Amino acid sequence: MKNVSKLIAFSLISMIIAVIVDLAMFHQQGTPLLSGEVLWRVLLIVVLWVVVVGLAALRMRFCGYVTILVMIYYAFADYGGFITVHPRASAYGLAIEVLCVIGIFVSIIGVWYGIQQRLDYDRKKVREKLAHETKRK
Repeated sequence: MKNVSKLIAFSLISMIIAVIVDLAMFHQQGTPLLSGEVLWRVLLIVVLWVVVVGLAALRMRFCGYVTILVMIYYAFADYGGFITVHPRASAYGLAIEVLCVIGIFVSIIGVWYGIQQRLDYDRKKVREKLAHETKRK
């Protein structure tokens, strides 16, 4: 599988986990899940994923940086769920904690693929510059 496909897969998994954790945290606080606050937060998470996938597919210049920032955002969302889940010892709390830990690891892998994406872009530009230089000579 190419780096872009892996990046899309890991960012999708990370996005889904972040949405589930955020919905669980809003539910825990007693906020209605169809309220504007919840829907805007979920929409933000989904839009960030669409931006990552779009930039990765187009192989834009700053796609690696955007991917890294979005994956860090997802990791912080999962970490926030991990530290605020209550009650921790219940089956619900343990399930959310496990999901948060998985989400953090998946986000870290997404950061790695974002770094690889940036390196691939740089390598491509160096090859293009070298090819252009050899044509000029």
